[in-house]
Amino acid sequence: MPEPKTESFFDARDGVRLFFRRIDTASPRGLVAIVHGFAEHSGRYLELARRLNEAGFSVAAFDYRGHGQSGGRRAHIDSFEEYLNDTRSFLDQCRGLGFARPVLLGHSLGGLIAARLAESEGEGLAALVLSSPFLGLAMKVPAVKRAVGNFVSRWLPTLSMSTGLDPAWLSHDREVVERYAADPLVSRVCSARWFTETVAAQKQTLADAGRLSLPLLIQAAGDDRLSDLSETRAFFERCGGADKTLRVYDGLFHEIYNEVERQRVVDDLIAWLRERVAQK
Repeated sequence: MPEPKTESFFDARDGVRLFFRRIDTASPRGLVAIVHGFAEHSGRYLELARRLNEAGFSVAAFDYRGHGQSGGRRAHIDSFEEYLNDTRSFLDQCRGLGFARPVLLGHSLGGLIAARLAESEGEGLAALVLSSPFLGLAMKVPAVKRAVGNFVSRWLPTLSMSTGLDPAWLSHDREVVERYAADPLVSRVCSARWFTETVAAQKQTLADAGRLSLPLLIQAAGDDRLSDLSETRAFFERCGGADKTLRVYDGLFHEIYNEVERQRVVDDLIAWLRERVAQK
């Protein structure tokens, strides 16, 4: 049976307080470290954590800066490196629990963060799992709007704008959509600098995909209104490792672990993990 979850805070490298949670199971075969998506928080992964616990994996998750219960300006970064440093500090916390090489699992923006980090620091991970990774925006932004965005990012970097995200794009499960819409820890805005830094990180992550060599599983929504599936496919093709798997779930929306058919998606995840993380 899973043990009660533990919640705490730790300091990022620049002193921002970050919220941390872990959910342990008896005699775990490994630890899955979860990096959530943009504008959400780690509390939305408790059902996934329960399934992973039942499969023999302990779970850790955190809220990176500007999200959930963590400090920092809401949905803003000065540099994408801030997200990477937050995740490095999070992984230090995981290794301090006795898991020298955790599995890193990132969803959406968390998938972009996880992929970018693994391209240079994959030797410290057992495997990488990306869920609907935000490697490109499904809605194409006109060149004029991009130019305006770059100007605003330079001169008014903290200016907030609506994300324009319709919660109905996330899942076919109405209960999931309603909970998201009512969640006080969910953000509805992003900053101008956040947008330009994220776009730059997407381009660099795709360019450096050949540096990835650890076991990789990508689980992607087939009907994703947020993450560009074609960019995910391009990234997968460029990845350098021999052990790589891409599963596309036709008809599913962005949050595949919260979809009506989530049991099948999580079953695939667990089967893949069990083949690659040896029982202690």
